[in-house]
Amino acid sequence: MASAATATSQMGDSQAFKKVEVDLRAQPSHPSTFDPSIHMSFTPPTEFYTLDELSLNSPFAVGHVAITAPFPLFSNEGVRALRADLFRPEVVSKHSYRESKTPELYKIRGYGKDAPFVYSTWTSPEILAACSKAAGVELEVVFDYEIGHINVQLPQGVDKDQDVVLPPAMPPKQDLKVSEEDRRASEKDEGNITAWHNDSYPWVCVCMLSDSTGMVGGETALRTGDGKLLKVRGPGMGYAVMMQGGLINHVALKALGGGERITMVTSFRPKDPNAYDNSNLGNVKKVSDHAALFGQWSAYRAENLAKRALAFKDSLVGLSAEDISRVTNEWAEEQIAYLKVTAKELTDEGAKGNYNHNMDLLKKKF
Repeated sequence: MASAATATSQMGDSQAFKKVEVDLRAQPSHPSTFDPSIHMSFTPPTEFYTLDELSLNSPFAVGHVAITAPFPLFSNEGVRALRADLFRPEVVSKHSYRESKTPELYKIRGYGKDAPFVYSTWTSPEILAACSKAAGVELEVVFDYEIGHINVQLPQGVDKDQDVVLPPAMPPKQDLKVSEEDRRASEKDEGNITAWHNDSYPWVCVCMLSDSTGMVGGETALRTGDGKLLKVRGPGMGYAVMMQGGLINHVALKALGGGERITMVTSFRPKDPNAYDNSNLGNVKKVSDHAALFGQWSAYRAENLAKRALAFKDSLVGLSAEDISRVTNEWAEEQIAYLKVTAKELTDEGAKGNYNHNMDLLKKKF
């Protein structure tokens, strides 16, 4: 197992990811605080698929919605502010990783308060309420490290003197040149930005930060329980979908035609401390700073346990001695199992990552 002290160097040696270096250059100014009256444009989704409809019903579900139809979440000004805050040299150089030979594809994650506007956005009560309303269950961000994971695909032909290009704050109009062969390849699900996987956390919000007008490809694709393929993509920038990504095998598809595709993914867990929570670190340990990730993971689990204990204390009022003995024993066993999983996820014995439609990790009770 990698220690927290060596996590950063090990990430730099990863075969899948390479530290991004960028030229320092001026970027547009951006607001430091999210203002829902300016930056938000939320309309609840009117359509969604249930887990049952997708043949994915599970006793481990947090709500019955599997994935929503795309819905508007951010205004154009909100998207501009998010991009301006993210794509600054100091953020990209510190928190970005790219696939070893593909400078057009990279990821940004774990930046937290280094991007103050993004942080204030996803911790705002208005955005949390909107995501919860869309999902049909009260949610909260799992912890700071998982705020706004960014998947970036930029046009090919990056300047060879640069390791990566910083996109402009305002999404450019797509200049797409897509051949019929490429269109057919897109229909056959050829070309992924990420591998097929289940998320490490129960819910995700996937938001489009690019102008997707006329985009070919670029969807989030998911497999139903009977093996069919469903593709979802917002019709424009600032649109989002809510998805139970911990239960759904899915992938981010490449956009074709030389345009850009930038999505922001924020992970959620149920706000109710006693609700089932299948969170694990299997898919994120290899692409994270262990000191930050492990600290936030352990803190959230401890905080959740404290909330469970308070709720349990209140539940004892008025019970008989026999009932108190019984429920205390049951509660203690559940919390012991919860704590064991909490500690196990910090070692090589935890969840291994789920990039091959392997649903075994979902069988864990905690």
